Amino acid sequence: MRHKGTSEIYATKQETTQKGKANAARVRVWLDLCMFVGMVLVLAPQATGITVHEWASFLIIIPFFLHLIFAWQWIVNTTRRFFNPTPGHARFNYVLDWMLFFLFVTATFSGVVISEAALPALGIRFTIDPFWSAIHDISANLLMLVIGIHLAMHWKWIATNVKKYVLHRLRQSSAAEGVDP
Repeated sequence: MRHKGTSEIYATKQETTQKGKANAARVRVWLDLCMFVGMVLVLAPQATGITVHEWASFLIIIPFFLHLIFAWQWIVNTTRRFFNPTPGHARFNYVLDWMLFFLFVTATFSGVVISEAALPALGIRFTIDPFWSAIHDISANLLMLVIGIHLAMHWKWIATNVKKYVLHRLRQSSAAEGVDP
């Protein structure tokens, strides 16, 4: 029986790490794609209607928190070194992400307080206060703007990984079915 040498063990560990990172990236791409589609639905209540808007808003909380869990190590590391010498784009991204979090929570909370369909369907009713309606509108509009900046800042990662994990997969499926993509 042949034993693996140190370089073979290191190479195997490196391959395992690379596969793990690729799997994590694949999951993140699909999760983020779902979150993006959900956010488009949520941020267009005029197109979907209030009922779909409210229920989709509750559902979007799941991929939002999963996105945070996947980014948690980055959040912790960047928080630790925020006041140390840090590249400007990393610091800007960190502040922008906190704005995203704050706006998401504000829009969600104010949306719950002014719910016209979802909570009344569950037997929970609030008197709709114009203050909370204004907070909801402002935070949702700012959220759209900050999401746009967030997407622009991460566009290279998005384009690379969507091509790698989504479009490549669609091409493989089409080829397997004999369809010309």
